[in-house]
Amino acid sequence: MADSADRIGIIQAQVHDLIAKYRLAVSELEQQSQTLAQQDRSMRDLQQQVKNLRSENEELRLLQSFTGDAAARADLAKRLQAWSREINQAISKIQP
Repeated sequence: MADSADRIGIIQAQVHDLIAKYRLAVSELEQQSQTLAQQDRSMRDLQQQVKNLRSENEELRLLQSFTGDAAARADLAKRLQAWSREINQAISKIQP
């Protein structure tokens, strides 16, 4: 009988240990989830900043092209032609 009681005590201790480990794992996962969500928000903010900076950079290049030297104007002409081709291709795709 004492042997059974000892086994039950060992099993109970193991169950309590497993419950404690489970709670710790759940807590760590929740913390990691919060950290991941925060990093995701930070990444989205950074991506938006990059997008804004690229847009500003493009605007500055266009301004420089209008007021710049011959090479800058030639570059602008090339970009305008490329954009025109892209627009024409898009239009041809949507027209029946």
